[in-house]
Amino acid sequence: MTTRVALAYLLILSYFVVERLLRQGQPALSLQPGQSDQSSSKMLWISGLFNLLLVLIAPLLNTVSLGHWQNLWGSWLGLGLMVSGLCLRYWAAKTLGKFYTRTLQTFEGQDIIEQAPYNLIRHPGYLGTFLWIIGAGLAVENWIVTVTVTAVGLLSRIYRIRSEEAMLLAELSEQYQAYSQKTWRLVPLIY
Repeated sequence: MTTRVALAYLLILSYFVVERLLRQGQPALSLQPGQSDQSSSKMLWISGLFNLLLVLIAPLLNTVSLGHWQNLWGSWLGLGLMVSGLCLRYWAAKTLGKFYTRTLQTFEGQDIIEQAPYNLIRHPGYLGTFLWIIGAGLAVENWIVTVTVTAVGLLSRIYRIRSEEAMLLAELSEQYQAYSQKTWRLVPLIY
């Protein structure tokens, strides 16, 4: 195992520690999805677990030359993406505060958060975890893992975003519609 792979695994562990520390109160810790969840939480957990397992077995795949892509710069870029994604996820969650939950739900008195990074991107937390998992794929130097985690991560986040936006539009109607018209879903100028 290379130093870069060990660092990637350390960043994976850091992600879980940060996620636990960011949860404020019982609703944030609950695994009970709201009515509008549309199984998107389950899909995110399953795809996340699948992607995590792929990243963890990448050194074994590399040992048998299945998808191994020895690229020093790509591996370091991956670690940079992991750190950037973790920082963005942390920033997004801290900005949401008590409204940051594991499942899709809204709370009485909830308003649209429009301070950075939500002033530009509607789902910066999802972008953060997406960058983090792409980075993990690159860091373990396996192109099969990188392509797979990117595809699975993108598809699961698109489904989650559609479910979440439908819920927020139903709950916060005009306010959310106005907010949606001046922000990007995930990547500025693209989506």
